[in-house]
Amino acid sequence: MPNSHDRAWQDWGSIDPLYAILTDPKYRHGGGDRQEFLSTGEGFAAGILGHCDELGLAQQRERALDFGCGVGRVTGPLAQRFVEALGLDVSESMISTARELHTDQPNCRFEVQRSTDLRRYPDASFDLVLCVLVLQHLSSQGAILTYLAEFARLVRPGGALVVQLPSIVAPPSARPSWRTRAGRRQRTATLLRRLGVGATFLYRRLDWVPEMTMTAVPDEVTRATLAQHGAPVVFTTPPDVDRGGTESRIYFATRQ
Repeated sequence: MPNSHDRAWQDWGSIDPLYAILTDPKYRHGGGDRQEFLSTGEGFAAGILGHCDELGLAQQRERALDFGCGVGRVTGPLAQRFVEALGLDVSESMISTARELHTDQPNCRFEVQRSTDLRRYPDASFDLVLCVLVLQHLSSQGAILTYLAEFARLVRPGGALVVQLPSIVAPPSARPSWRTRAGRRQRTATLLRRLGVGATFLYRRLDWVPEMTMTAVPDEVTRATLAQHGAPVVFTTPPDVDRGGTESRIYFATRQ
């Protein structure tokens, strides 16, 4: 049985995949332009690889892994820069959309991530391992650390492991009271979803959205874990603090 994160991401993939990835109001309820959406991944990929060039990492560009790829917004641009790019995601609906959007890139592959590890891939098999805005939605710090160890195992010597993680998560905002219309609607929709009512129906009729967990890993724990598994951190972006108080960084690590 899928966990709450997998169920929520599967629901998002079926009801509004673009908005789930870029929470810009223009993409809500299927709005926005798909090509414009995909073009935002180009700038992101260029920025990440620009940092890698400055650090002298991932100069051999044969294979890239985009873990938690969604609909392939960044996987596609990586495929333009690597011999092969592989996108993994827990959501079958996201992967289905990703394949549809990238039929013109035969070196861009997408697979559903069904297991809790990556043991099916051999050691040192990727020049770039990228994971951004993904691990924070896992339900436990232990699950996150397991994936950090796997990423460190997969990256080749001199390659780049690039992972984003929050070190502090702001407390969730209080839910609307049952006494308010919004509160009654939200709780009713959540109950109906648990009883099997379709996600698309609830999203369109009650404006229900799948709830995602947020889990932090202290900065020192992230650094120690990667170092322990042979991929020490060599650079981090400055801490990014959102309006709610969640603090996150992008870590660049490599295997010596």
